Amino acid sequence: MTSHGKIEWAERLITNLDQAATADLISRLCDFAFVISRDGEIIQTICSPFLAPRLDLTPWNGLQFKDTLTKESIPKFEARLAEFQGGQKEIRPVELNHRATDQQAELPGRYTYHSAIADGSTLLLGSDLRPVAEMQQQLVEAQIALENDYDARREHEIRLRVLMESSDVATVFIALETGVISSCNGAAEVLLGRSHNELIDASFASEFEDKGLTGLIDQMVNTASDASMKSILVKSAQGGGSYRLNPTLFRGATSQMLLCKIEPEDSTVEPVDLLATHLVSFFHKGVDPIVFVNMSGQILSVNEAFVSLANVTHAQTLNGRSMSEFFSRGSVDLNVILESARRNGKMRLYSTKILNEHGEERPVEISTTQIRTEHEPICVFVLRNARRVEAISRPSNQMSEVEANSVVELIGSQSLKDIVARSTDVVEKMCIETAIGMTSNNRVAAAGMLGLSRQSLYVKLRKYDLVVRD
Repeated sequence: MTSHGKIEWAERLITNLDQAATADLISRLCDFAFVISRDGEIIQTICSPFLAPRLDLTPWNGLQFKDTLTKESIPKFEARLAEFQGGQKEIRPVELNHRATDQQAELPGRYTYHSAIADGSTLLLGSDLRPVAEMQQQLVEAQIALENDYDARREHEIRLRVLMESSDVATVFIALETGVISSCNGAAEVLLGRSHNELIDASFASEFEDKGLTGLIDQMVNTASDASMKSILVKSAQGGGSYRLNPTLFRGATSQMLLCKIEPEDSTVEPVDLLATHLVSFFHKGVDPIVFVNMSGQILSVNEAFVSLANVTHAQTLNGRSMSEFFSRGSVDLNVILESARRNGKMRLYSTKILNEHGEERPVEISTTQIRTEHEPICVFVLRNARRVEAISRPSNQMSEVEANSVVELIGSQSLKDIVARSTDVVEKMCIETAIGMTSNNRVAAAGMLGLSRQSLYVKLRKYDLVVRD
C-alpha cells in the first residue's frame, strides 16, 4: 500500500484480468455466485467446478433474485440488500433458501454482499449449505426415532405393569447376579406380607427358611434349565407357610433375570371349614358391596361389588385409603357410623350417598357391625343401593297434619313474613330431630351433619324443647 492509500499491485492485476479469468477466480472462491442489478435482476450466474452435485443456474438469468427464493427468505434478502445499497460498511452474511424447481431440489445457501462494478451491481458470493441441511435433517430424524423408541418402551412398560397388577398369581423379577428382587406385583406383596418398598432391592432368598443367599438362586436356575423339574417347595420366613416356586430364566437388556411365580402349596386343597369357604365366596361374589375398615376409617379390604361401585380398576388401590373419601358428607358420615359402632356394636340402615372416583353420587343404606379381632376391632360396612327405595318410598319426615294446619290458620291473621318464619321453624325442627335420630343422639355428630357449631345446636335444641329427649 502506498502513502496515498492505494493498492497498486491489485489495480494492475484487476485491470489485466479478462471476464473469463474473473469468473474462474470467483467460482474458485465460493460455491456459486450471482451478479444482480440495483433493482434485483440476475445478470449473471457462476458455479464452482468443484461443486457436487453440479448445479445449472443459467435458467435463472434475467429473473428477479427474490423470485427464486422461498417465502420466508425474501424479507431477509431485501433487508440485507437495502443495508448494502444504503452504504452500510459491515453487512453480515445471510442464509437464504432457493425454491425447488423441476430440475433441482430446494437449495440453501449462505451469502455475502460485495460491490461489482461502477453501475451499482451487487455481487453475491454463496456457500452451499446442503451438507449442513442434510446433517440437520439426519439429527431431526434421529431425535424423532429416539422419541418413538422411548414411547414404544414406555408403552411396553405400561402393558407389563397392567399385566402384573391384573394377575392374581404372585410374581417377582429377580436379578440373577445379585439375587435381589427388581420388580413385583401386588399379589406378591400380599402373599409375602411386605410392602412394595420393602421388597424392592431385598434378597429374594431371605424371604424363605433354610435357604442360603446363593443356594436358592442356584436351585431356581437348575429348575428353570431342566424341563423335567417343575417347581421348588419352600417355607416362608415370616409365617412358616409353604409355597411352590415356578422360575423362568431369561436374558434381559444387560444381564440374566429370573421370573418367579409363587403359589401356596395347598392352593388346590379344599378347606375343611365349609362355613369359612362359603363366607369367602359370598364376600367375593356377593351383590352388595362389603368393606372392612379399621376404627380410624382406613380401608382394609373390599369385595368386587364395592370396586364396581367406586369405579376403580383394582381392589389393591383402595387399601389404606380413608372411607371418608367415598362419602358425600365426608368425615361427618364416617364419624357417625364409627361412633355408633363403638357405642352399640352395630348400626342399621344409615342413609347417605357414595361418591365414586368420578364424583358421581349414589344413594345407599349402610349396615355396620363391629368385629373383635386378636389385634384391634374392625368394622364391616354392608352397602345396599337405595336408589329404587328412594324413588318409590314416601319421605319419612313430612310436615305433620297438625303443623301444616297451624300454618294454614295463620293466613289472614298474620303477615306473610311471620307465616314464612313459622314455617321455617317447623322445617328446622324436623331437620334437627332427624339428625339426632340418625346419629343416635350424638350431638357432636348431629351438629357436624347439619353444618352447625355445637353451641348453636344446643341453642336450637332448647328452643324446640328437644334437650331432654334421648
